Amino acid sequence: MGEKDAPLFPKGNSGERRPSIQIMPELPYNKVFLSLLVIVGWALTGMILRKFALLKPKWDIMLLRTVIWFFYPCLIIKNVVGNKALADDPSLLLTILSIGFLALAFGQIVSSLAARLITFENPRQRNTFIFTTGIFNYGYFAFPVADALFGKETFGILLVFVVGVEVAIWSIGILYLTSGEEKLDWKKLVNPPIIAVTIALVLNWSGGANRINPESIKMLDVMGQFAIPLGLILIGATLFDNLKNLNIRKYMHQITVACCVRQLFLPSTFIIMAVLLPVLPELKAVLIIEAAMPCGIFPIVIAKHYGGSPNTALQIIMGTTFFSVLTIPLWIMLGIYFTGLQELLTSAS
Repeated sequence: MGEKDAPLFPKGNSGERRPSIQIMPELPYNKVFLSLLVIVGWALTGMILRKFALLKPKWDIMLLRTVIWFFYPCLIIKNVVGNKALADDPSLLLTILSIGFLALAFGQIVSSLAARLITFENPRQRNTFIFTTGIFNYGYFAFPVADALFGKETFGILLVFVVGVEVAIWSIGILYLTSGEEKLDWKKLVNPPIIAVTIALVLNWSGGANRINPESIKMLDVMGQFAIPLGLILIGATLFDNLKNLNIRKYMHQITVACCVRQLFLPSTFIIMAVLLPVLPELKAVLIIEAAMPCGIFPIVIAKHYGGSPNTALQIIMGTTFFSVLTIPLWIMLGIYFTGLQELLTSAS
């Protein structure tokens, strides 16, 4: 009997016929855990370097500026220029930016409702809880996952999605953090990564991407490879610096509520959105990746600058980050399963 004629119900050892049904589609367990290993590995590297004084705190600003002003823009241009998912339809840009903005705004609203379950010492703590819990780690934690699982097209859409997220942070996010008392600083949106996204999109739509020397793209690729490791090393060093301030017992209620919001309710909501929204598979993949992320690290700095409570931000960030080692693989695999993105994984590999 040829392969074509194989029976639908193959016989078992006892001779009975059993249906050949694949209950669970093949999921990329190895790739998910490998990308998580990359995140944890580089962050641990930052902690070790700080522990043994091989990365001094005074060097952080210089390294961060190098990443933001040079390596990160190289990474963006390399992955957005010539990206097929972004090259043909300029209207897609508005969809990606809008979903990025709304995803962050929704997180802030849910966090403000969850804050009613907690008794805070002062309004600064409450506002910082809302701001921090509502912001997912949309950058350096998400990048390795997107690159490992879904490839360049999805990675490029993620980089544009981040622009929408940043617009929401510097508008709605700051309003929540300051109770609307602080004047919004829109100049923060004119930064190297957003400028790089804009240049790359203009090159795509004007046809300029086709005239770029391939050697230049290779050089950008080499430079851009430094962005993710350096960013994660700096995150690890920042976490190490603040370990001594971690007080789980005192902040247990806030950390528990934040974890429930950030790593239970919001991920399930994002996955439902990814299933229901009539958008590109690559954008669905971005939603799944961001759904799994813990709170971002940046709120510590922003809370300090805008008169919030950096210590409250620290407790929430540390709690959700450590918990995310378990939840990132879970939510990504559930998201891929329910959205049926296995084909996107195959095309990216």
